[in-house]
Amino acid sequence: MDIFDWIEDLSEELREAGQYRVVELINRIPHELHDNHPERVEAMLPEALAAARALQNPWLEVFFRHWGLQNRMRNLAEGEKALPEAVSLLEFAHRDETQQCPQSVCVTQDIAICYGNVDGPGWVPERLALSEETLARIEPSRNCYDCISREYALALMDGGRADEAVTYLQAQARNMLRDGGEPGVAYRETQAGALFRAGRCEQALAALDAIEEEELDDDDDGDRLSRATFRALILARLGRMDEAWDALPPYGPTVVPLLYPNWSEAVALIAAAKPEHNHWQLGRLLATMVSHMDRVGAHRRCIELALRHGELALLRKAGWTARRALAIARRHLPLLRSDLGAGELIAAFAVRVDALDAAAVPSMPAEAVYEHVRDDEGSDPEQDIELLLAAYRERPDDGPLAGLLGSAMIACGSREDATAHLWEFVRRHPQSEDAPASQLLEQLLDHGEAEAEIGRLAALVEPERPAFAHWCRAQLAFARERWSEVGEHVERLLIHVPDANGARRLWARAAMANQDFDRAVGLYAALAEQSEEPGGDDWDLMSAASAAGDWPAVRRSAARLGMQLSSEDGPVRESWGWLRLRYEHDGESYDCLGSRTGPVTAEVVTVAAPGRPQHVRDEVVFDAAPLEQAPEDEAEREHWLTPFRVVHTRRRADYRSWFVDGAHPGESAFEAMREALEAQQWSVWVRSGDDYRVRDPKQDEDAALPGLYFFLATPPQVAPSQVDSRLLELTAGWEHPLSWLQLAEQAGADTGRHEAIVEAYGL
Repeated sequence: MDIFDWIEDLSEELREAGQYRVVELINRIPHELHDNHPERVEAMLPEALAAARALQNPWLEVFFRHWGLQNRMRNLAEGEKALPEAVSLLEFAHRDETQQCPQSVCVTQDIAICYGNVDGPGWVPERLALSEETLARIEPSRNCYDCISREYALALMDGGRADEAVTYLQAQARNMLRDGGEPGVAYRETQAGALFRAGRCEQALAALDAIEEEELDDDDDGDRLSRATFRALILARLGRMDEAWDALPPYGPTVVPLLYPNWSEAVALIAAAKPEHNHWQLGRLLATMVSHMDRVGAHRRCIELALRHGELALLRKAGWTARRALAIARRHLPLLRSDLGAGELIAAFAVRVDALDAAAVPSMPAEAVYEHVRDDEGSDPEQDIELLLAAYRERPDDGPLAGLLGSAMIACGSREDATAHLWEFVRRHPQSEDAPASQLLEQLLDHGEAEAEIGRLAALVEPERPAFAHWCRAQLAFARERWSEVGEHVERLLIHVPDANGARRLWARAAMANQDFDRAVGLYAALAEQSEEPGGDDWDLMSAASAAGDWPAVRRSAARLGMQLSSEDGPVRESWGWLRLRYEHDGESYDCLGSRTGPVTAEVVTVAAPGRPQHVRDEVVFDAAPLEQAPEDEAEREHWLTPFRVVHTRRRADYRSWFVDGAHPGESAFEAMREALEAQQWSVWVRSGDDYRVRDPKQDEDAALPGLYFFLATPPQVAPSQVDSRLLELTAGWEHPLSWLQLAEQAGADTGRHEAIVEAYGL
């Protein structure tokens, strides 16, 4: 059975059963993965797996677990870290109840990818055998044939057989075309990769150009970013450094770890040729890449990245950075399945590190180093770190110096070294109120360390600094979203430090997250009363009070801030124009247009598409801190709407939306329909632009009419049949009828009419 046919059939069954959210997850998880949003996939996956298990559908569980692994190994480049799940899924996918699942073939690809991530060259024979065995079981027309053929070719390349990979990929492509299949975008990029690895750079570049010239259905953001990175690498190998620099995508969240090898090799070639690009910020970035490969058990990639990072550090005369890179490479060497020359590369690099002139470090009295580094606006932490280390060896009990050294290590991207250094100081000085203890807590929280580590820090300092111990526990509880526990620890903290307003604010934020709005009002009110001038606490108080329905408190803070309200009592209901309201869902943020009804309240105006989270007509409370600053350009600022984060929905409208499409009836007819619908408290949201056209069924095939499509949102108590009848009534007599096929299906109406409209107008 074809995977796509199975997914289409399954999705239809799920829709008929009312499982619209599961259908959305089936579609969105692969989409977000291919667009390089691993965090969104991670956010959706637990819900998806829970749904598959609740539905008692093991095939669907195979599907979601496979895409979860693809995210971990494709986007996040996990090696040994992902291996247990890859092995577990392979066993699960070959049970009696799952082995016929079309996605089970892909699970063998997961194992091959995982071996490649752990140590690609070291696992070449196993990867080839696994791919060959799988290919023998599938037809060239199936999508899996494309994927597994790529894995075989990548293994050939890792085995130093790039020319053979070029020939192999050509033969496999012919097989696909012969059987009615077609090589996908990723396959064609792999072909370009084989040419590149075979030393045929110009041909590889031409292969990428050929992909760019075509409009391919399976092309996505992740593929385009991968090609751009690869293009930069090819250009750098050809010595065309300016072009390579222009082609290299700027580093950002969508430059996922899978792209690190090509991205780092390209930038290393450029930076070696053009020293202006070789600076400590690049070193920090590469150190972050090395640390990621270190954590996920991608052993050979970690070594390769560490040596690349270290070579650039040597060019910068950054000895400490080079020594850290060498240490990481050495640590991963025994974890390779086969050495294959890695040991020689590390040994040669070690010689160059040892040869770096230690006398290049300027000497300075230890007592002067702290102020020298702190006051240097153009500070280079890679150079400062040698000074700081020398001074710290002389002054190991100097808290400010220890903190500055920790900051320099963090700035260089060496979080593990910074954390170890800070732990060492805090263990010796648990009573110190200098920076290291707070820095250590921040590092442990920012990187999701186990509770035991933060608990150990709290226990260590508690005899000397009980308030800080409770602060550690409160921060941990907040990070773990144990909202009630935050207040328990803050209350204990306040016994020791009654004026710790920062802790009160943390408690108030936890209370808001826990929807304990009365508690949040009390905390923010106390903070606002202590402030000499009105400010942020008053705004936060208004958010809490609006959520709690405590309108007198809202009015008091509004008065303190000099705001004029149109009424003196009861709920605040103003008409203050438009703003953007930002929501978080499935790991992504999205904005809705809202009508501002008060200092921190609004009503949502945007109608979402069917199947998407719907907020229209919801009454919401937002945080008053703008999420973005207005643009400096006056023309851009004229149309600017400030975005604010939604913190609570006071009243959920629970509207649902329908898609309506067709030829535009003319402005007067459309506005008459809109006014009639909105008079019933329904919402219309036009999504088509002025350039939208539909076929004119009364003319030849090339004739077109102005088109229109919009979302119509209706209250939950209005049945689909009522919506269908109302639309028929309002559009009766129009020369060109509109289509609302999904609504007609839900209403049990004549879908044939709408299918005919779709066909006639090419909708």
